[in-house]
Amino acid sequence: MRILFTSVPAFGHLLPMLPLARAAVRAGHQVALLTHPSLRDAAPDLTLLPAGPSMPETLADVTGRTSLDALQDMARGAVEFFVESRLNLGATEALAAADTFAPDLVVADMVDFVGQFVAAARGVPFAVHGSTLPLAEPLHRAFEQKINTRFTGYGVTRTPPVAFVDPWPDSLLRPTDTFPVRRIAIRPEPHTADGPAWTPPRFPGPGARPTVLVTLGTVVEDALRRLDVNILVAPFHGHEASTGDRVRTAGFVPMKQLLTAADVVVSAAGAGTVLSVLSAGLPMVLFPMGLDKPVNAERAAAAGAALVVTEPGDIATAVEKVLADPSYRTASAAVAAEIAGRAAPGDVLEQLLALR
Repeated sequence: MRILFTSVPAFGHLLPMLPLARAAVRAGHQVALLTHPSLRDAAPDLTLLPAGPSMPETLADVTGRTSLDALQDMARGAVEFFVESRLNLGATEALAAADTFAPDLVVADMVDFVGQFVAAARGVPFAVHGSTLPLAEPLHRAFEQKINTRFTGYGVTRTPPVAFVDPWPDSLLRPTDTFPVRRIAIRPEPHTADGPAWTPPRFPGPGARPTVLVTLGTVVEDALRRLDVNILVAPFHGHEASTGDRVRTAGFVPMKQLLTAADVVVSAAGAGTVLSVLSAGLPMVLFPMGLDKPVNAERAAAAGAALVVTEPGDIATAVEKVLADPSYRTASAAVAAEIAGRAAPGDVLEQLLALR
């Protein structure tokens, strides 16, 4: 079978889909990825069908048409970004690219309406793959109204997905989290990649000193230096280097490897990071900055696995508290056990194929 995975050009949307895509490859299916070429390095093992605008191109189109900054005003800008601009700039190119592959099934990132358009236009069944939590009802309604209008404008009749593949554990969901179609729960997996294994950096001093993994870049590095901890800063770019006796940086190292070197994680509460850290049973300090991140942080904190701060200056104190109180690690370990019991990607793939 030929299975096409489609994603908006953002790591947080693509990476959660890769375990299912790779399960399809292992099962002997032909698999391709339709997205902007800027994400090529995230999945070099998959056939890339380059199509659609980049993030900067999409943001510029939103601003040019509406004067909105979609990153700062997602309440008004989300529909303009994910529907209007991405279809305006990418629908025709994506359709042509998909035609070269001729998929039998499309698996689309939950807000990649270009992928959903391709499936509807060619009469191919598709499933939605979640990244963040289910959309709040007002935003879901706004998307639905605009999508139906735009698809009709292209002469395409919108079709419903066969399933919603959801990586969020049940314990972090709420009664207000609703799914438009059948939900298939999938085990979230931290990002991994082929190639040489990453070697954790060596820190001087006593081996018992805990390591804090910081995925916020260097914004909180100085605040943490007052603590007796090792600090591992992991941006998505750059080269591994020593920046102090107890500070090391790493480039784009797969999250699964980074987590093996950490005792606590400091992050902006992106959905993929939160789920990855929970799957490893590690506690978190979260400094959410816009978009879906405040909701992700609230769910992790409600589970007892994280402390949430609203100011960078509070991060060091929060890290100190999380390291001193074992209840945060215990709570995260409980969620990790729940995640481990979820269906593996290969099992989810079989469920999807049975529905098409």
